[in-house]
Amino acid sequence: MAHNLIDDTGGASWADPAQQGELWEMARARSSDSFNGANPFGWAQVLTESGMGPYTVVSVAKYDDALQTAARAMASTGRPVGLVMWSGRHAWVMSGFESIGDPGVFPDFKVTGIHVLDPLYPYGSGQWGASPEPNSLVTPEQLATQFVVREPRRWSSGLPTGYLLVLPVASA
Repeated sequence: MAHNLIDDTGGASWADPAQQGELWEMARARSSDSFNGANPFGWAQVLTESGMGPYTVVSVAKYDDALQTAARAMASTGRPVGLVMWSGRHAWVMSGFESIGDPGVFPDFKVTGIHVLDPLYPYGSGQWGASPEPNSLVTPEQLATQFVVREPRRWSSGLPTGYLLVLPVASA
């Protein structure tokens, strides 16, 4: 999803199952995950290597700070942010946001809405809840029911406990 939001080459979307499988395998090959899946580091590396980056993985201790960090990165790069959901078990893409104040101008701006994409839509999770419709605008309170602190025991990232973001960074 992030690839499709970023890629402005005019090519076809990466919605074909074979293309999605290729990106998944690339991310798995770049991940160290005891569950044999892709982790945020693999996701960030694939986005970077495929020309969509650079991306990095960060952990932010406080929820409101995580939302501000994500919004600032989107505002400064024009690229989506990965949200590591369900204590590190799933991922959504933040495709936009609404705020009171411009992140580039006001250091104390407030995020009031987050546009999200969940690859499990329309199914969601019995434990975590329903998936929002693609590009839904959710409130910070709604997002907080599924965007929670990563469990460090889930996989060892070397990052402190916090809200994990696959964050676009400015090109060097």
